[in-house]
Amino acid sequence: MKKISILICLLLAVSTSQAQSIVGVWQGFLTVGTRQIRFVMHVDKTGNEYSSSFDSPDQNSFGLQGSKTELVGDSILAEIKIMNAGYRGSWNGKDSIHGNFKQGNFKTPLNMKRMDEKDVPKPPTAPVRPQTPKAPFGYVAEEVIYKNADSSLQYGATFTKPAQGSNFPTVILISGSGTQDRDGTMFGHKTYGVLADLLTKQGIAVLRVDDRGAGKSSLGPNPAKLTSVDFAGDVNNSIQYLLSRSDVDKKKIGLIGHSEGGMIAPMVAVSNKQVAFIVLLAGPGQMGQEIWNFQMRRSFEMANLSAPDKALADSLINGMNRAFGKSTDFDAVQSDMKQVYGNWKKSVPDSLEKKLFITSPQAAMLSMAQQYKAGLAWLNYFLNYQPSINLEKLKIPVLALNGTFDIQVSCDENLSAIETALKKGKNKKYEVHALPNLNHLFQTAKTKVQTYDTIDETFSPDAANLVGAWILKTTH
Repeated sequence: MKKISILICLLLAVSTSQAQSIVGVWQGFLTVGTRQIRFVMHVDKTGNEYSSSFDSPDQNSFGLQGSKTELVGDSILAEIKIMNAGYRGSWNGKDSIHGNFKQGNFKTPLNMKRMDEKDVPKPPTAPVRPQTPKAPFGYVAEEVIYKNADSSLQYGATFTKPAQGSNFPTVILISGSGTQDRDGTMFGHKTYGVLADLLTKQGIAVLRVDDRGAGKSSLGPNPAKLTSVDFAGDVNNSIQYLLSRSDVDKKKIGLIGHSEGGMIAPMVAVSNKQVAFIVLLAGPGQMGQEIWNFQMRRSFEMANLSAPDKALADSLINGMNRAFGKSTDFDAVQSDMKQVYGNWKKSVPDSLEKKLFITSPQAAMLSMAQQYKAGLAWLNYFLNYQPSINLEKLKIPVLALNGTFDIQVSCDENLSAIETALKKGKNKKYEVHALPNLNHLFQTAKTKVQTYDTIDETFSPDAANLVGAWILKTTH
């Protein structure tokens, strides 16, 4: 999902005492479901100007810059405009701040203590991955900024193109769920930066774009109401930008969508005739509810259950998950989940429940609801989205790839559903490939459960070569 990062809008009541200063580092703990998440605030002052930055060490997020920090009377105000949350607290003039943190409709107490510099959490040293592009690239790389038609949204992006030639195909990379920068930076990997590098070296121009609220892209209004439809609109705005460039062949513009991006690409292509082809990387073919159920079952159920036990566990997880698809109101979702659990629990003793689940399923699912509270509109849309509706309408060339080690968007089920929809729509120009031993990020893995951070490869060169060759063949 397009998860929105922690936003801060701080209003801190401060003492006018000259003996102490609010400048320093402060830490508190946010309660999110059953989790306690560290939250760190840095307050600085240069001359008469205050500044602030924020860390969420347990989410591996550091250095989130405040866009404005002002002293107003006996209060300090610090804002990060691209986010949608806030913290109000009262400072005792010494070593503690008492207040509440708010994000969207979610509000929780947050009391903070002054930290010694030696105890301040430090960001982990990111490993240097061998495929990360390094200058000189051997191709043109241009940082660009563009806006939508009414200038209400700004996009930051990187455009790469071959150093020689013209009339090359151009693709827009569409990211997967969660707020990501243009490079798809995670676990020391730059997934989309590496893919853009590999494709551009094959003779394909690439536009990779910061998601809303990341990098140099603005968040826009009403972030809690954003769904994949809004992100499809962002892709259309990127297409308009490409059409404004004299070095882009207007007949060879395509889309490469990864994960949720593989759901958005067909949405855009069926309504925008400028799209000449699309590539789906781990894109969904199944309905969102099925994919979500699959992911949650893997997260909460014990492995290797007997068929009857698994069916019993599945019935609870699937039933509680349906609450997300019924409503975008948090209280309604929570109430529905509790009712489903209560009905299920009537015939299931505690001993059997512990045998079926890694942790308490009710607590885990309610915690999940709490974590997605600010993104319930997105999740509701995703769960009710049926990919086949748009896939059946596609008449342009389509390449669909999935790794056999993908445990987020299962390979066989989703590729089969994609192919079925394309056949039903009588698309004659598609290819579907299951790529052995590749995971959701298209890394070569040793097992299905090997974690992304333990793999040095960022993106399989073989997969990138397959994508590049298909695009060049399709647009020749």
